[in-house]
Amino acid sequence: MKELERIENGLKSSHTLLYKNDDQGLACSFVNGGLVVDSFVIEDQVIADALARKGVNGVVEGSNFSMLRNNYDWFSLHVKTKKLYETLK
Repeated sequence: MKELERIENGLKSSHTLLYKNDDQGLACSFVNGGLVVDSFVIEDQVIADALARKGVNGVVEGSNFSMLRNNYDWFSLHVKTKKLYETLK
């Protein structure tokens, strides 16, 4: 679940999230003031799908970004619940 920790840290230190589907997963870049604060690839498909639903055309910014940042605990719980459900299947 290190990916969830990196997402949380990126949300705290930036104002925009850019993402793009990649061969390895979902490539994410957290941007603050035009500079990339953190960039990494999310390989976990459950996390990648949940995060991709938060933005439009590969960008999470403005009110969507604020909602994700402020409700990160719910987002994290949602992802962990889906992971548990898949494990139990």
